[in-house]
Amino acid sequence: MNNTHIPRFLGFLLVLASFLTIGCDKTSTPPPSLTAAEIPAAFEKAFAKSKPEVKEVATQVVTALQAKDYPNAFQGVQSLGALPSLTKQQASVISSALVTVNALMQEAQAQGDAKAAQAIQHYKANK
Repeated sequence: MNNTHIPRFLGFLLVLASFLTIGCDKTSTPPPSLTAAEIPAAFEKAFAKSKPEVKEVATQVVTALQAKDYPNAFQGVQSLGALPSLTKQQASVISSALVTVNALMQEAQAQGDAKAAQAIQHYKANK
C-alpha cells in the first residue's frame, strides 16, 4: 500500500471532524481530543438519551473499540455521524472518536493488520 496517501486521508478526516462540529457557528472550537480509553464514557454520556437503535450502534462502537476491532469501530462511528438528528455534544464526540479510531486503524495497519489495511483501502476507494 502506498503510504503517501495516509497524510491526505488523515487530513480529510480532520477536516470532516471540523465540519461536523463547527458548521456555520463562528464561536465553536474544534472537538476535544479523546483517547481510546475515554471514548466509552464519552459515548455513554452523549448517547444516554438517544433512541434504542442509536444507543445500540454506540454500544457496538465501544465494544469493537475495546476488542481492538478498529475497522468495525470506524464504520460504526461513520454510521453515527451520518444521523441527521445529532446534538452538538454527539457530533463533537463522534468527530473526536472518528479521529482517534482512524489513528488506531492506521497504527494497526502499520503493524501488519490486514483487516485494518483492507478497511482503509475500502474507505479510500468509496469516499
